[in-house]
Amino acid sequence: MAIETKNDSIDAILFDLDGTLLRVQMTEFIPQYIEGLAAYCRDWVKPRKFAKGMLKAIRELIQCDGDGMTTNEQRVFATLHQQLAVPEEALREAFSSYEQNGLESLRGLVKPIPLARKIIEECLAKNIPLVLATNPVFPEFMIRARLRWGGLADVGFQHLTSYENSCYCKPHAGYFSEVAEQLGVAPENCLMVGNDTSHDLSAAAVGMKTYLVDTWIVEREEAEWPCDNRGDHQALQCFLQQTLL
Repeated sequence: MAIETKNDSIDAILFDLDGTLLRVQMTEFIPQYIEGLAAYCRDWVKPRKFAKGMLKAIRELIQCDGDGMTTNEQRVFATLHQQLAVPEEALREAFSSYEQNGLESLRGLVKPIPLARKIIEECLAKNIPLVLATNPVFPEFMIRARLRWGGLADVGFQHLTSYENSCYCKPHAGYFSEVAEQLGVAPENCLMVGNDTSHDLSAAAVGMKTYLVDTWIVEREEAEWPCDNRGDHQALQCFLQQTLL
């Protein structure tokens, strides 16, 4: 059953996070995140070995399609256990300790985009359900921390994808189908907004409309998908104002 909105053509909007709603260099953020986690696992495994295992776990989430039943969280811990022979309980304790004591060291890597917040507020004013469709390779606490640092902690997203509640990752079609199913909307009535020509625009595989935000565009060696619309944040704001009348 589709969620009722005031707009007949768009039942939900999926927003990517990094480079779309906030500024962050993931090539710096991910290594520092992993380094921080490694410090809390040093009683079980050397930091360098942990970093290799964690990077492998993240790559496998993105490169390998899920089965629709195993969560990304379960896949991460299975890979870490296989690679590092560390008990899952110990890994979970390390993640929790890092959340409580080490997380704030990453704050300086995240910068707000004031116009992005205004765009979100205008969508909410039109009663359009919004999804924070960040690639779910991180635990929820890591995603909510970035929202907080990006000045978006109080935004009313109807759904947020994290590794706890997702069985797929972008650019796999299953990710987008899973989100639409969780919302109770048809994929073709959703709009995916993001800055990645592969990971975000692959929403087109399930029939979603797409908008490429090219302010801080990410282009990969992977196959690119065509976009229905494209522009910077100001152009995105105008597009949504016109589309969500």
